[in-house]
Amino acid sequence: MRKLLLGVVLVAFVILSFGKTLTIWIGGQVAELDETWNKIIKGFEQQYGINVEVQLFGFDTYYDKLVTALQAGKGPDLAFADLGGWVPTFAEKGWLEPLEEQIKNWEGTPQIWPNLWPTVTYNNVRYGLPWYTDCRLLLYNKTMFEQAGLDPDKPPRTWDELLEYAQKITDAKKRIYGYGVSGTKTEHTTLGYMMFLYAAGGKLLTDDYSRAAFNTPEGLKALKFYTDLAKKYGVSPNPIQYHEDDYRNMMAQNRIAMAIGGPWSFPLIEAANPNIVGKYSVALHPYDVQPASVLGGWALVIPKSSPNKEDAWKLASYLTSFDVWMKWIEEKGGPMPTRMDVCKASKLAKDPRWQVIFETFPHAVARPPIPQYPQISEQIQIMVQKVLLNELTPEEAIAIAADNVNKILGVK
Repeated sequence: MRKLLLGVVLVAFVILSFGKTLTIWIGGQVAELDETWNKIIKGFEQQYGINVEVQLFGFDTYYDKLVTALQAGKGPDLAFADLGGWVPTFAEKGWLEPLEEQIKNWEGTPQIWPNLWPTVTYNNVRYGLPWYTDCRLLLYNKTMFEQAGLDPDKPPRTWDELLEYAQKITDAKKRIYGYGVSGTKTEHTTLGYMMFLYAAGGKLLTDDYSRAAFNTPEGLKALKFYTDLAKKYGVSPNPIQYHEDDYRNMMAQNRIAMAIGGPWSFPLIEAANPNIVGKYSVALHPYDVQPASVLGGWALVIPKSSPNKEDAWKLASYLTSFDVWMKWIEEKGGPMPTRMDVCKASKLAKDPRWQVIFETFPHAVARPPIPQYPQISEQIQIMVQKVLLNELTPEEAIAIAADNVNKILGVK
């Protein structure tokens, strides 16, 4: 297979010696790992005698392509779906095959991290098999810590320390900043606010997802501190223009010392600057009253339109099997498996960076697994932007956002 170019699939392979053909669509950052996918899929074809056609998509194009196909009833036999609300959204529209019976009878079910199942559940029925996951942490540049006289082995633990470290590092005249605040009209901004919201002891929605829960003293404190890092203290570049992916690349060039990142950041920051290997690390993100993180990742789903549902499940369970995941980790060193047994048995267990990830993951919350989540996320992005642009006070912005979220949820 050839390298992924401009986020559009350039890869499709078909072994014509097999009679039956399955199609799988793979999106997101793992789509770039085309050579590994080639080996993994070839193993499935040889084991089951089923031909597989793979299409790889970059994240920026994948959602629209997948939705368009599902709406038209022309989707693949198996597809990746983001754990950030895609599965319940698609299930609510009737686009996905329920997988409850298959999951109940699958040997790997007890090994899936328990906090992942809600992300693929709609009306108490599971419609997806979590494949890989991650959680957000503090990504930081050890060299910039040293240059500011800070101990690179002692990253900040609290919000006060985060601000203190960021102020020591920031030199705006030299375009060097201590921390990157995401404020773009993208999901990065929602995730950034959620990190601070839950760290302050707040939450986005009520436990039954029926109404907004962030218009509280904790939610307001999180909004103020998150935006003040840029507005009041000036330790971040203009957050309206940048988000965590940009900050990772700036960190590779020693321009940003700290930002939100995760296990996906490792190969990407090293690709941006191979010389940074060993000069960056991760830690639990600084918090106010409790440790917090937000999880992400991808699940495998079977579209309702697939004529090969039984074989599609064979492929999904094969890809999520212990042996296949161990082979994947041995070759690529990541991403984070959804299987707890692989996390413990693989070489990841000996990597200090991954130890931080495994210790953080139990604190990670999922984005609300409801069809309305994309609209809710947009309201959070608008709220943060209004404060950053001084168009509304934090108090005004959070009240309006909560009211809009309640309307989206049908609260009267």
